[in-house]
Amino acid sequence: MKLAYQIATPDVRFSPGVTSYQGDLEHTFARAKECGYDGVELMVANPCEIDADLLKSLCEKYGLEIPMVCTGEVYGQDGYCFSDPDPDRRAEAIKRAKDAIDLAEKFGAQINVGRLKGYLHYGLPAEECIARSTAGFKEICQYANGKNVCVAIEPANSLVTNYLNTTQDGVALADEINEPSCTLMIDTNHIHISDKDMVQSVLDSKKYLTYVHLADSDRYYPGHCKFDFETFLKTLHEIGYDGWVSVEIFQRPDQDTALEKGAEYMRALLAKLGY
Repeated sequence: MKLAYQIATPDVRFSPGVTSYQGDLEHTFARAKECGYDGVELMVANPCEIDADLLKSLCEKYGLEIPMVCTGEVYGQDGYCFSDPDPDRRAEAIKRAKDAIDLAEKFGAQINVGRLKGYLHYGLPAEECIARSTAGFKEICQYANGKNVCVAIEPANSLVTNYLNTTQDGVALADEINEPSCTLMIDTNHIHISDKDMVQSVLDSKKYLTYVHLADSDRYYPGHCKFDFETFLKTLHEIGYDGWVSVEIFQRPDQDTALEKGAEYMRALLAKLGY
């Protein structure tokens, strides 16, 4: 398994709620390399603004890969999502997802869709919101099919959204979309909050799983609280998953401590398990 850490690109505005290392990209890449990560996952807000050539040069300089383009702040900072009843805002959400796919293609990376999928809007029929969201997924997956980019559905816990909360919900949606590019990612914090059985969720994810987010039960760095990462990693190994595991956490108590502690804990555990 390869270990990544989520970093914010310059289009993401500084905010304490962003689950990414924020700052100058050169410094960020240097710190990730220094701490022993294999790659950096990009958190983006407006992917068309990102300098891909600069990112490529930094990957080469620091020997890091970019395995994932995360779209969370397209919704988090600008509020765009697939379920929006406003056609212009919905169209912008889909455009930014396609821009993220174009960026990911340059690095052989995936994109994820978590909060960007949208939610059940107050006062509107649930089936209409779900239909718009699913149609958005279908459209971007069809766009990604010819670009060798996976679109990984990320279920998000019920404290974050009121729709698509569990691993099983994600598997069902991937079955419904039924496109080659449509896959699934799982997040340990979301599993801890909304799934009934962590082990069963990993087993259920096997058909589509292409990416994993790591965060402790309190969304701090792994090892800070009570999530059973050892059993989780063993179960991933049991289903034959040997891909990327990426730390996506609140930058607390500060981002350098979070970066260092995440690497320290995960490197030791991966070594212990022989992965």
